[in-house]
Amino acid sequence: MKSANLFRASLTALLIIAGGSFATISEAGEKKDQTYVKTNFRTGSKTVVVVGDVPNHEISQEMSVADIKYSNPDFKIKDEWTYIHSDTIDGSGKQSGYYFDTHQDGSTSYGTFQGNLKTTTQADGSWETTWEGTYQYVGGSGKFKNIKGSGKYKGKMSSKEPGRNEGQETVEY
Repeated sequence: MKSANLFRASLTALLIIAGGSFATISEAGEKKDQTYVKTNFRTGSKTVVVVGDVPNHEISQEMSVADIKYSNPDFKIKDEWTYIHSDTIDGSGKQSGYYFDTHQDGSTSYGTFQGNLKTTTQADGSWETTWEGTYQYVGGSGKFKNIKGSGKYKGKMSSKEPGRNEGQETVEY
């Protein structure tokens, strides 16, 4: 009788410990939907090459930093560096690149993006550029070491208004 009670007690303890472990694993891999807003874009460097095959065809590389705020309080980004490659005619075309986020706790997350941009110019010389595309997280460090996820972004900037970019994503870490 004592061994049966000991077996039940041991089995109960094992199930409680195992249940706690599975809960931790489940929480770590939980998918989170979140949004962000980027503002205060600053260019660190930019190189533009005029291709010359058709008027106003340019290829550019740009490194910029922006302020970014997420809806998820666990995702506190100190700064985001973006490396943008563009191929445009009259300011409209394709863009792709990489982003690298440094979180306030020192962890990092990074990924790739691709999309399109369109620039319109008015008779008075004012202009507006809009962009949209998709992105994927491909890695990180610290608590974001195993981050996975993807999202969509869209933004706008003009000669009269500063840039603003908004995104919606689902991540797991």
